[in-house]
Amino acid sequence: MPTQWLELSCLLEAHLFGFAPGDSRADRRSQPTQEGSPVLGAYWQYQIPLWAVFFLFLILLLIPMEVGFRLGSRARRLHPDPEGETRGDITLNGMLTLLALMLAFTYSFCVSRADLRKTAIITEVNTIGTAFLRADLLPEPGRTDVRQRLYEYAKSRYVEPGSITTLEGMEKVVARSEEIQSTIWPAIKTAIRQDGEITAPEKALIVSAVNDLLDSHTSRMAVIYDRLPTSVLILLLLIAGTSLAVGAFHSSLNGHAIRWRMTLFACIVASLMYLILDYDIMMRGLIQVDHQSLAQLIHEMEATLP
Repeated sequence: MPTQWLELSCLLEAHLFGFAPGDSRADRRSQPTQEGSPVLGAYWQYQIPLWAVFFLFLILLLIPMEVGFRLGSRARRLHPDPEGETRGDITLNGMLTLLALMLAFTYSFCVSRADLRKTAIITEVNTIGTAFLRADLLPEPGRTDVRQRLYEYAKSRYVEPGSITTLEGMEKVVARSEEIQSTIWPAIKTAIRQDGEITAPEKALIVSAVNDLLDSHTSRMAVIYDRLPTSVLILLLLIAGTSLAVGAFHSSLNGHAIRWRMTLFACIVASLMYLILDYDIMMRGLIQVDHQSLAQLIHEMEATLP
């Protein structure tokens, strides 16, 4: 029975990721993923302009607010209740407290993920630089070939701030870098098998550096794919919309329906949700991932190439 489960697991992995069941770990890494990744396709954030998301949030908050105002005015006309002026205070305070907690926790989650993406870039820069330096141990002509491939790979990993605005653009960048990455491991295997003065420890250093490079790519893609669940945004909208509806109903019921205050509050909440989503994406909005360290590495690599 355990053997059957293992075979089934291997076949499922091969079907999902396009690997042959007998491929080694390094060979699997060297294979590029197919363009049009279904993982990226699941991110609706890449389908809608980010500025439109803010207005979408604002509209979804203003609608329940307006409904609350109208229901409160209607209830005041039909059932005047001078003693009910403070009846909804406890409910409203509880909703606002819950909204503040949800916004704080969600913001903290996205900021921590943003820090992980920055750390992943620095780690990848270090591993590419190490592999590039250790490629000097290889004999010619493999040395020049491997260094050139590493240089091209580093260039493919660099993204100009604000250059990716669509899902298709993101998929092309990922497909291009993985296509170049798939040629590095075969080039390393060919180079270390050439005749030349290269010892076994030196071969181990080179293979280890390339292995770390492939690992850093996997880690960086993992943190890129680690997005804020859409259900959390929906829950935030529900809590914020309900809070605005209850507040508008209560103020209108008491005869103090000052719309500009509630509208200003809705704009602030929509702005916070936009900021959370901007931190979560970090490629299209006001907040961008800093690729300066990678750009500096590319410049240094270019200066040492023939």
